[in-house]
Amino acid sequence: MEIIYKKRFLKDLKSIPAKAQLAIKSVLDSLRNSDSLETANVDYLKMEGQRPGGNYYRIRIGQYRMGIEYVHPDLVVIMVAVRGGFYNAFPPK
Repeated sequence: MEIIYKKRFLKDLKSIPAKAQLAIKSVLDSLRNSDSLETANVDYLKMEGQRPGGNYYRIRIGQYRMGIEYVHPDLVVIMVAVRGGFYNAFPPK
């Protein structure tokens, strides 16, 4: 699966502690090596309250959430944040 990173995600990733960065990179490796989101063996959930036709998902990584847009076979990583602030900013309205 091809993974595309948004600038916001790269900026968010720099502000996260090193231990959490390793966990996030491990999840990204798992996604990269799988054929689809369903076979990646990650804790994902389709987001509610999105525009019609939206394909936004969140992936849980400890206390952090990673926001993605999934259109098979491509994956766009949009943001990562602590659980509390994540749901206020994602999915994009």
